[in-house]
Amino acid sequence: MEYKQVLRGYYDTEKRVKAIDLLTDQPYFIEDRPDMKQRIERAINFKQLLAVYQRGTRNGFKYIEQEGWRTEPEESVLNALKNDMEKQKTINKPDDFIISDLKWKYLVRCINRGKNLMFVGPAGTGKTQVVFKAADMLDRKIFYFNLGSTQDVRSAIIGNTYFKDGTYFEESAFVTALKTPNTIVLLDEISRANPEAWNILMPVLDANIRKLRLDEKENSPVIDVADGVSFISTANIGFEYTSARMLDRALVDRFSIVEMDALDKEQEMKLLAMKYSKLDPQVNEALCDISFRIRMECERENSKLSSILSTRTLIEAAEMSIDDFSIDEIAELIFYPQYPEDGGTDSERIYVRQLVQKYIQKGTKENLFTDDDFRALDNYDV
Repeated sequence: MEYKQVLRGYYDTEKRVKAIDLLTDQPYFIEDRPDMKQRIERAINFKQLLAVYQRGTRNGFKYIEQEGWRTEPEESVLNALKNDMEKQKTINKPDDFIISDLKWKYLVRCINRGKNLMFVGPAGTGKTQVVFKAADMLDRKIFYFNLGSTQDVRSAIIGNTYFKDGTYFEESAFVTALKTPNTIVLLDEISRANPEAWNILMPVLDANIRKLRLDEKENSPVIDVADGVSFISTANIGFEYTSARMLDRALVDRFSIVEMDALDKEQEMKLLAMKYSKLDPQVNEALCDISFRIRMECERENSKLSSILSTRTLIEAAEMSIDDFSIDEIAELIFYPQYPEDGGTDSERIYVRQLVQKYIQKGTKENLFTDDDFRALDNYDV
C-alpha cells in the first residue's frame, strides 16, 4: 500500500501532541485537527505510527508498527538520501587550509543545497580562500565578484546598454552566473559594497524569490536563479574597517552567518609548516609567537594595540623567510607599517618594535632565541 503520510507522534516539552511526517521528515501540524490529534495520541500510547492513504476521494487511516513499514520505493529514496549524505561526508578538508570540521561541513552542506552563507571575521583569516578551496574540492564552477571595488553597480550586476546601429544590451557576468546551475557565486567584501548593490541583490538572495529584473534591457525581462546556485559572501565587521558599512539587517537575514576565527598559535604553526616545508621550525615558532602575543594584547580591556597580525600576513612572512629575509627585515617591511607611529614612545609601532626585538636573531641561526628569551618574554610587559 502506498502511503501519503506516515506520522510519528510525540509529546513536546509542554505535553502537547505533535507529529512528524516520516516520509518528508517535516513537522505535521495538527493544531486545527482535533480528529488527527486523537488518532496520533492513540498511536503514541500504543507505540505505533499513523499511516494516511488515499481511499477513493477521502483519506484512509491505518495504525502500523514502527518497524518494517517502509515500502520498496520509499527504501530506495531513503538509500539515495543516505548515499548523498555519505558522499557529503567524504568531502575532506583541504590539506593546506585550517578550518574546524564543523564549519567545513556546514560550508559543504550549504553549497550542495544551494544555500546562502556569509563568512564574517577579521581580514586575512581565509574567508575568501576557503570558498575557492570548497569549490575545488566539490568540483564546482565559481564566479567571483568583489563588491568592495565595484563602482558602477548596475553595470556590474545587471549589464550595459550600448547604442550603435540600434540599441544593444550586454548582460553582466553576474547574470551569466545566475543562469549557471550548481555554481558558486562568491560575493566578496559585501560589507564594502554600495547600498545600491544590496538593493539589487535583495530579491536574488531571497529564498522565496530568487529572481533578477534586467531593468536596462528592453521589456525588463526577469531572470530566474538556476537550480543549485549557492551565494557565498564575505564581510569584515568591526571598528577597524573604516570603509566597511553597517550591513542592512534585511540583507543579513538572507544568509546563514559563520564566524571565521583567527587561528591560535598552534594552528598557525601547523599551517605555516604545511605550506612551507622548508621553513625553519624556530623561525616558524618565532613568527607565530609574535602573532600570539600581539593577539593577546589586542584582547586586553585597555589594549595598546588596535589590530592583530592576520594569517595572511603570517603566510607572507613565512614566504619571505624562505626567500632569506631575517625576522627583523620581515618586521620592518610588513609588520611595523600596520601600526601607527602616533604617540611617540607610547605609539603602537614602538610597542610592536619592542616585542619583536626579543626575537631578533643573535649570532647563528641556531641561537635565534633560547628558553631564557621565552622566560624573559613571559615576564616582559609587552
